[in-house]
Amino acid sequence: MATEHDETPITHGDDPKNPFFEALARWTVRHPWLALLLTLACTGGFATLAATRLQMDNSVEAFTSSASDAREILERFRDDFGRDDFFLVMVEGDVFSGPYLERLRKLHDELATLDMEIPSLGQRKARREPAVSGHAPIVPERKANPMRAPTAPASAQANPPADAGSPAAAADDPFADFATEGAAAGGEAGEATPTASADPGPGGGDGSGKVAWGSFGEEGEDLGWGDEAGGTIVDEITSILNVRRTQAVGDGIRIGGWLEPLPEASALPALRDAILAEPTLVGQVVGAAGKHSVITMRTAFMSEDDSSRVYWKVMEICERHRAPGFEPHVAGPPALGAAINDIILGDLRRTGVVAVIAMLSALAFLFRHPMGIVGPLLVVGQAAIWTFGLMAAVGWSMTMLSNILPAFLVCVGIGDSVHIQSVYRDARRRGHSNDDAIVYAISTTGVPVLFTTLTTMVGLLSFRFATVDAIGEMGTAGAFGVVVALVHSVVFLPAFLTFNRKSLLGATAAGGGAALDRMLDKARLFSADAGAPSGGLRGAPRRVRTLALGVVLAIAAVAGMSGLRVYHNPLSWIPPSFPVRPAFDLIDEHVGGTANVQLLIEAKDGRTIKDLQLMQGLEKLLEHVREYRYPGTEIQLVGNAISLIDVVKETNRALHDGDPGYYRLPESERGLSDLLFLFENAGPDQLRRLATNDLRKTQVTIRVRWVDATSYGPFTEHLTAGIARHIGDRAKVEKTGAVYSLFNIVSSIIADLIRSFMVAFVIITVMMVLMLRNLRLGLIAMVPNLLPIAMIMGIMGVFRVPIDMSNLLIASIAIGIAVDDTIHFLHHFQARYLQSGDVEESIRYTFHHSGRAMFSTSVILAMGFCVYVSAQMENLARFGVLVALTVVMALVIDLIFAPALLRWTYRDRKEASR
Repeated sequence: MATEHDETPITHGDDPKNPFFEALARWTVRHPWLALLLTLACTGGFATLAATRLQMDNSVEAFTSSASDAREILERFRDDFGRDDFFLVMVEGDVFSGPYLERLRKLHDELATLDMEIPSLGQRKARREPAVSGHAPIVPERKANPMRAPTAPASAQANPPADAGSPAAAADDPFADFATEGAAAGGEAGEATPTASADPGPGGGDGSGKVAWGSFGEEGEDLGWGDEAGGTIVDEITSILNVRRTQAVGDGIRIGGWLEPLPEASALPALRDAILAEPTLVGQVVGAAGKHSVITMRTAFMSEDDSSRVYWKVMEICERHRAPGFEPHVAGPPALGAAINDIILGDLRRTGVVAVIAMLSALAFLFRHPMGIVGPLLVVGQAAIWTFGLMAAVGWSMTMLSNILPAFLVCVGIGDSVHIQSVYRDARRRGHSNDDAIVYAISTTGVPVLFTTLTTMVGLLSFRFATVDAIGEMGTAGAFGVVVALVHSVVFLPAFLTFNRKSLLGATAAGGGAALDRMLDKARLFSADAGAPSGGLRGAPRRVRTLALGVVLAIAAVAGMSGLRVYHNPLSWIPPSFPVRPAFDLIDEHVGGTANVQLLIEAKDGRTIKDLQLMQGLEKLLEHVREYRYPGTEIQLVGNAISLIDVVKETNRALHDGDPGYYRLPESERGLSDLLFLFENAGPDQLRRLATNDLRKTQVTIRVRWVDATSYGPFTEHLTAGIARHIGDRAKVEKTGAVYSLFNIVSSIIADLIRSFMVAFVIITVMMVLMLRNLRLGLIAMVPNLLPIAMIMGIMGVFRVPIDMSNLLIASIAIGIAVDDTIHFLHHFQARYLQSGDVEESIRYTFHHSGRAMFSTSVILAMGFCVYVSAQMENLARFGVLVALTVVMALVIDLIFAPALLRWTYRDRKEASR
């Protein structure tokens, strides 16, 4: 019989005790100091590791698979051409005015000479051998100050080597076919004997401000650079001042800068018209309206932490140069990563403090004594320290995903302590001695607490099946953390409680909590037929109505899921008040874009890229790329593209007295070879940024707007179609770069979500069956845990909350958390049902024994996850609200639908025998 006034007393003498946990508890109460010292000593070691070795990393590599093809292609690109990401400094103002250009020159020079102590200088996330491509590896050490570089020696003039006609030279030199004919250029390259010279300019080398070994010596030659004072970490810097300008000089060409030296004011209008008419400059270093210019700065390889330091130094320099009519803004992928790192560190401190305050408040309300507050906080605090210490020890970096770990461990880990302390408090209230109450609490709750930890751990470890390294690492670290929280809950917390001799931790002799008890009673009786036999037909309608309500909610949730969409844009997570966000928007709007897609092109069958048909195909491919528009709009995604095609066209035009009609590819293979030979001698470092020494590989950099990663999908399809149509099998073309890698990552998010959730669901179901030793009860246990996840996904679909790398984790984390209450509920139901055989009495016992703890832990979890609302990162705030809502729904479903399922599937043992 289930009635609202059923006051049959509940006895606790026969509560099942686990021998292992009972023995562990007895050892702990006998040796509390030893247990405390052991755990605290380990905590000190992990804290040292975390403080000295833990690093931040929000680079693209952190979110790719180390075994993925995209990662491999990106690393090969970096082997040959250096970093693929740049700092972009955009300056608003009247670009073609004297004061603006003078200020720009000072800013450019200070950035070019930027020198800092960078411990990780030259380090890359992937350690690799130099590619066998004929290109020297990018020099990792500090570069010489480009403002102090020596003048190019006479050997930089275009004189073919004495043995250029030898067979060996012909085999190794890609320009041997030109050199053996002598210095006279044929075809469209020019009729006279051309020469090539490099204008040192203020930046040395070819006047580009670039610093590379190819500028002044043979490959690998030690020029003594980097030893003198005044070095720089800047590998390359380009602005409207020193951007490449190819001009005819006598019978040859000279590579210099457009505005080196700065022209007189009277010459600026003509230069303005010439620069804005140059297709390779607009959208690269200057905006179409002449009101914005961009300094592109490529640094040496370094760690994410050191790159962040460089960003803040660049910001400091820009602020010093800021003036009316001269407004600098810093953007680019390194700037975005640095800003995210800074915000994450702030959020870690903020959410950690708020989480501790929330836990203090909740624990103070529940236990009303310092012993009941301090113990659980020490448990979760040590769990977080051990987790970060492990990450530091194995070399895992903090990312925008692992940012959730501190508050997550505080919220989840404290649940075990609350369950144990609640049972301990009830035992003290019933008259147990302090030590006996500790042993009773550990021995009776040890098994369900163990299984709740294991299910949460499985939910987190399911992320090992994701293709993104950062997700797998975060899941493993989180799983380690919840296991550590369990160990501290059954070792450290009992040892700590041995010092509590008097307090009942807020319990009253009468039991207290009348309002909570009345609420739990209403939940218990929601699906019961008051006054009817528990197994009779008259009890069925209320159970049926309750379960039917669950079916309706499930159908509505599935319908809402149809609105789910993937949208991953880290820039949108940053508050608009942070300077990096408007900087991205301004550059996207006025100067071509802030992101790059790179193409790595390799000639086939032993050929080189001195293939006129290949160059013609590449020219058509770039035209095809520039034609792309956002689907259904006329918005242009591509701002500009930099390639070897530009070099050939500029050189051809220069040799024909700047005639715009010759800004085109030559008509013969010989003409192409001649033009490349001339340019290589005039600007070797310029060529080596675009092609390898043996001319078997070249690269194309396509500047695009910054949009969410999924929006690059149609563009990459457009690009792939263009490659197939215009390049075909003449060369191997591989898409790479930060943007393309990010698109590949996000395109696998849904598959990762489904895979990790299915793995977690299957393993947790098996664990439930094994724990409960009953197939029917194990399957029943999973029903109320699927419903809250389906409902939260439906809510996300209805309210158009996007799926990104953060809330992708919700389903697997939620099932690991939601099942915790179910485990406690069904464990105690089964234990009582095996003793009494009475369904209603077993349900009532379960509510009495676990109901309060379930409610308390769920409230604490919800409060804990709500602390993410205080985070500045928008994705973290969304994550916290969604998980908190899932926890609340899981509690309600456990208290309402789990009893209905038990009443539907179980009968009183006597009635069943009849």
